[in-house]
Amino acid sequence: MDFKANLKGVGVKPKSLSEEERKVNSPQQVDFRAVLGKKGGAANSNKPAAADPPAKNAGGSNDFRSVLANKKKQATPEKNGENGGAKTTEKDGGKTTVNNCVDGGINEKKTAGKELQFMEKLSNVTVLDGQRLRLQCRLASSDARDVTVTWTLDGKVVKPSKFIVLANEGGLLSLTIDKALPEDEGEYRCRAESSAGRAECSCMVLVDDPTENSPADKKSKKATPTSETLPPQILQFPEDMKILAGEKVEIVCRFSGAPPITCTWLKFRKPIQEGSGDISISGGEGSSQLTIGSGQQEHCGCYTVELRNAYGLRQAALNLTIVDKPDPPAKVPAASDIRRSSLTLSWYGPTYDGGSAVQSYNLEIWDSVEKEWKHLVSCNSTSYNVQNLLPERQYKFRVRAVNIYGVGEPSAESEPVTVGLAEDDENHEEEAEEEDDDLEKEPDYRDVTIRTDMKVKELYDVEERLGTGKFGQVFKLVEKSTKKVWAGKFIKAYSAKEKENVRQEIGIMNSLHHPKLVQCIDAFEGKSDIVMVLEMISGGELFERIIDEDFELTEREVIKYMLQIVDGVSFIHKQGIVHLDLKPENIMCVNKTGSKIKLIDFGLARRLENAGTLKVLFGTPEFVAPEVINYEAISYPTDMWSIGVICYILVSGLSPFMGDNDNETLSNVTSATWDFEDEAFDEISDNAKDFITNLLKKDMKARLTCAQCFEHTWLKQDTNTMKAKKLSKERMKKYILRRKWQKTGHAVRAIGRLSSMAMLAGVSAKKGSPTEEDNQFLECLEYEQKTECKPSFSSVIKDVEVVEGSAARFDCKIEGYPDPEVVWYKDDQPIKETRHFQIDYDEDGNCSLVISEVSGDDDAKYTVKAVNSLGEATCTAELLVEVMAGEEEEEEEEEEEEE
Repeated sequence: MDFKANLKGVGVKPKSLSEEERKVNSPQQVDFRAVLGKKGGAANSNKPAAADPPAKNAGGSNDFRSVLANKKKQATPEKNGENGGAKTTEKDGGKTTVNNCVDGGINEKKTAGKELQFMEKLSNVTVLDGQRLRLQCRLASSDARDVTVTWTLDGKVVKPSKFIVLANEGGLLSLTIDKALPEDEGEYRCRAESSAGRAECSCMVLVDDPTENSPADKKSKKATPTSETLPPQILQFPEDMKILAGEKVEIVCRFSGAPPITCTWLKFRKPIQEGSGDISISGGEGSSQLTIGSGQQEHCGCYTVELRNAYGLRQAALNLTIVDKPDPPAKVPAASDIRRSSLTLSWYGPTYDGGSAVQSYNLEIWDSVEKEWKHLVSCNSTSYNVQNLLPERQYKFRVRAVNIYGVGEPSAESEPVTVGLAEDDENHEEEAEEEDDDLEKEPDYRDVTIRTDMKVKELYDVEERLGTGKFGQVFKLVEKSTKKVWAGKFIKAYSAKEKENVRQEIGIMNSLHHPKLVQCIDAFEGKSDIVMVLEMISGGELFERIIDEDFELTEREVIKYMLQIVDGVSFIHKQGIVHLDLKPENIMCVNKTGSKIKLIDFGLARRLENAGTLKVLFGTPEFVAPEVINYEAISYPTDMWSIGVICYILVSGLSPFMGDNDNETLSNVTSATWDFEDEAFDEISDNAKDFITNLLKKDMKARLTCAQCFEHTWLKQDTNTMKAKKLSKERMKKYILRRKWQKTGHAVRAIGRLSSMAMLAGVSAKKGSPTEEDNQFLECLEYEQKTECKPSFSSVIKDVEVVEGSAARFDCKIEGYPDPEVVWYKDDQPIKETRHFQIDYDEDGNCSLVISEVSGDDDAKYTVKAVNSLGEATCTAELLVEVMAGEEEEEEEEEEEEE
């Protein structure tokens, strides 16, 4: 779903819906880039809001409501270009100079006088891409008063923004960029002017590529300093380190450069105090060493060494990981499905895996006769069916987690349990039989390599179609060699980019071998398609299961489901991955009768490790976190927000952020507007509300982690002894019906979602054959090539009128195959992507140009050109920049004074 259609008007009139109806609304997953273009500063602000696309409003937070209420002001053409400078008028036979006044100041050229003096001048600097850049020089103390300071980069004036800080502290003039980019490279000049005269100094800044291995070997692209003025050079610095807990850690940095060189060690950008936390720092000529006597978990983190002399600054960083045996598994192992001589034991993974994935679990047993702990079995799952138990004995169990570094400490002991008790009645026996469906069998874990040398039909029989989506279809597959039933996800992938997206999803799933996560067991690549062979999940969506007539919804049941969701997400996060698409459709029941669930669809998942600052602009408005809409860096807490929304809906049947439309929903999310005021929460415990509250925090750092969720009072309580008050399912039914209605006619990102398999009541071995239509589809996937055509615009860019200081956006949609290359032009000059100009072009052909912090210089003609091997197409529009209301009033006052 595209937001652009929702933003055509200046304002949006909400529907007259009740609070409950608004909360059960549920929009489809969308790309937020289509919304962000209309977002800008309020028209009554005299100070432009600095922003990286998408721009922030004058209030400092990205609230889309400001977009919908923004009113355009008619431009005054005769005043454009008269914001500054002076006008000369004839009066009484002479000439009078009239200066324009902006913010109360008179812009006059100062008379020349005694030259200012710099005590310290700017020095050449080399920094790594993404690291902090600071330039500074110092005026003589007697010259520091009433000085106007101007900074320029390659002749263009540098203005302060959220990324650039300019300061004058008693004559110490500085320019600071928190994260330097290649566009920040060049010649910087600092010019100081006062009634005493003017002075200036300059330096060269080089932004190095951080991917190069040896900083000392890099060649300057500009202004190589002489040996007498050489900035620090790092000769040796280690890569990321993994150290076994308890061992000594030594980080050595060797460097050169013009002395004196000061060396500062930092952890998470904060200076390290020597002697704290068993840390010592030593150094000699050309080297510095940080030593940790005994590495422990608190020593994990990012360590940076900062070298500085009079001629520049150098930094290097590494991530230190202290690895160890896993922590004990969380909570207490629980026995269920107790029979005459067997039971099923289930447990949770450890709160910390020691820095290496858990490989297996060691299950230990104790009985009331031998009264000693013995090793029972090793297994890879978090449940095990214990056989051959004797009815005369009481048993207790505990579990140890195992990784490559060793065997961890045992979990807490289970409650004593006795097998062989007679069933109360026949009904109890039947219930026990049903619970067999709830046993969590060990999934078939495989590291999948995409096959290109054979087709899926060679190894699998393709049977009936299970579902259809925008990108392809899902078929039932039967493995020829084993007769096992799988789900085949046939994905249309014509372009290299489309295929790379699917390969990325498969690569991520290879890292996610866990019982709570759906598994990919095979994959095939053809000329125009990729087939993923997936674990069959036949129980349907969790929310659909809850509204079944035979299901009793209680807070106790919600806790059981939330524990499983958190367990799965915890494992995802431990692999350095974020899911980014947690929502009801992606939580599936394993079968129709049990309570086990799995998380599916990793098409939007991303790796955080080695990814730097990751930002995304996709998701479902109802479940997405504020930092995604605000185009800020995301991390593991982004998933925790979605878990909070899911939990809110599970206990109440209401959606916490749903508005009358997508824009209102986004506004509610960015402002974190939600409550427990509905009567649906009258029956919900305070602990449940506290759990939700600590997940739906606007500050992502304040949200609970998965480990903290396991330790929260609500999830930690014994569900066997808690009260089980029945909750109403009527609101949930309305919510689900609303979602189904809204999905009609819309493509679903999770193609052919596995929920479509709900039609198979259990993993049925029923034979079936594809229809003729299905066979045609499969043949097309194998042989069809996309029709080639030259580029064209199905939607063109349109003229845009914005207020100075806000953000402007041009949108178009491009058709054509092969995929066209796209270039944007400003007055016939190609546009290079920078902080000011943000260009986006997605796989569906949607293309946009976002211009942040618009100024008068941006008032121009903009053209987008699409080119492929068959031809080209262009479309053009104009950007009209309006003067801020406050500035117009000031200019009018000046004109009145002149008259």
